[in-house]
Amino acid sequence: MPKDILNETLSIGEFDPSVDGAYRNVKTFPLPVRPGKLFVSVMSDKPVDIAISDGGGICIKFKDSILNDTLSVEITKKGTAALIAGVFRGDKAELRIRAWMG
Repeated sequence: MPKDILNETLSIGEFDPSVDGAYRNVKTFPLPVRPGKLFVSVMSDKPVDIAISDGGGICIKFKDSILNDTLSVEITKKGTAALIAGVFRGDKAELRIRAWMG
């Protein structure tokens, strides 16, 4: 089995009056990547939006309203990609995110 570069179980959408917008509805994760296929598995109790950006900050994959899905993208350069998970303000989700290189 491939080694995980991310394996997180988390809550997203928590109310927090100390942050802009009063909700922690977006989480970002840096992913160390190399050329090849990047896989991201998401399991959530409520719909979440997932974006994957390359090292230059360009979105290379986006999918909304995910409950249980695996996304894949082709990575062309070694570096750091980013995985962004989000819900609408006021929504809340419990999710597990796993990422690995194939």
